[in-house]
Amino acid sequence: MAERTPEDSAARAAILARGCSTPVKTATGVWVRCGSRIKSKCESCAELYRGDWAAIARSGVFDGAVADFRFYLLTLTAPSFGRVHRVPRDGGQRVGVCGCGVEHSAGDAGLRGVPLDGGAYDYAGQVAWNRDAGLLWDRTRRRMRDRWDSFEYFIVREWQDRGVLHVHAIIRIARFEAPSPDVLRDAARTATAVSRVDAGVLVEWGVQARCDAFRADGDGAKTIWYLSKALNYVLKDVASASGDAPVDVWRHQVALGDAARRMRCSRDCQPQDCVSLVHKRYGSRSQVVSASRRTKNRTGWSFTDLTRTVQRRLRREWWESRLREEAGDAAPAPSAAPLEDLAARSRRELIARGWSAP
Repeated sequence: MAERTPEDSAARAAILARGCSTPVKTATGVWVRCGSRIKSKCESCAELYRGDWAAIARSGVFDGAVADFRFYLLTLTAPSFGRVHRVPRDGGQRVGVCGCGVEHSAGDAGLRGVPLDGGAYDYAGQVAWNRDAGLLWDRTRRRMRDRWDSFEYFIVREWQDRGVLHVHAIIRIARFEAPSPDVLRDAARTATAVSRVDAGVLVEWGVQARCDAFRADGDGAKTIWYLSKALNYVLKDVASASGDAPVDVWRHQVALGDAARRMRCSRDCQPQDCVSLVHKRYGSRSQVVSASRRTKNRTGWSFTDLTRTVQRRLRREWWESRLREEAGDAAPAPSAAPLEDLAARSRRELIARGWSAP
């Protein structure tokens, strides 16, 4: 391993001082943040990621003529792939007797989502649904836009305890064509898609769905805070959050990982040779969070066209201004174009070396 120069150590220390616990050095010699969104891996980068997306979510609720729109919080779930333990979320909640014959308490949180019978559980079906969930949302989005032309969205995909994705979406529709929450929920829940990998297999949402209307000046901030909590966690974080997770939790995760390893991620995939990260993510290929984009004829989700690229540029400009102030304006302001090129090149190198934000 090459010895670090004083300049190299100083550059790494600067990244550490800004909070990243595991900075990465690219082949060009540039130290960059690890970029992880997972709180247990890097709290600083995960909080930066969460804050960026929370700001984008707010910009589509508060930064426009909100009186002209209606807002909804839509939740869509996956189908059942087998019976799981029923465990309450808090001490005061009751869910009745579980299928295992025991009435669980909140202290049994580690069993939440674990199959009653792992041998009968449809692990292959679950990881395949995770794989095709992005396609299903795309078909859902198209159906909604066909019915309500002003439809825009901000979506967060969250892991349920059983290891399957479900969707929370903030929906914005112009008031003059806005439907009731029940109509919107049913239109979304009944959307379907046909898998591109498993020919003829129908992909659909589960029967549990919910849609609530909210006011921007009422529950807008609370709704955005609720969604932002889901941005920093993956299934392993959820499973281990309760402390000493039962061995059945880890068996469940191993079975999910094995099913994902055997699953085809595309029509031409040979699972035993495929290096796609889909096989390591329980089938998921979707981004955790996304929002509708601005086009020639559409506003997109953000009224101000706020994106993470814009946020990174603003942070970089702020950081450079501080460096110039500390240098007494002796150093000339660097050109934005070379910096953009350097950032893009560094990102490509990270991907080529196997580094990526989970």
